[in-house]
Amino acid sequence: MGCNNNNNRRNSNENNQCRENSRVINHNHEFLSSTDYEKDAEGVEHNHRIAGVTGPPIVRGKSHVHNIAVFTDTFDDHFHKICDTTGPALYLPDGKHIHLLKGTTDVADENNHDHDYFFTTLIQAPSNVPEDRKC
Repeated sequence: MGCNNNNNRRNSNENNQCRENSRVINHNHEFLSSTDYEKDAEGVEHNHRIAGVTGPPIVRGKSHVHNIAVFTDTFDDHFHKICDTTGPALYLPDGKHIHLLKGTTDVADENNHDHDYFFTTLIQAPSNVPEDRKC
């Protein structure tokens, strides 16, 4: 599935890794959400599920972003494509981070409608728990 993102991407290790405390760390994020409800061409109100894993980090200024390219689930014989880029890292008190994503799906061919979405990614490396925080 191709996406026409107009992101400035270079083929260097810097664009495939993020910076945390002067170290370069490669990672991605899981995400799951639902679209907003919309009516299709027949007036049926519905929404779609979204789930996937981001691409690797792309350095942007002092932060980084991730691309996503995913299809929604199918409802009444149609689905939608999402090609988007997350916002910059939003750091949590424990030093891990998430990203915000807000946008609109493509228009489903025969159904002539799209859906808005607004969600955050899950934290990076959720099972990587420091020794001093393990139960």
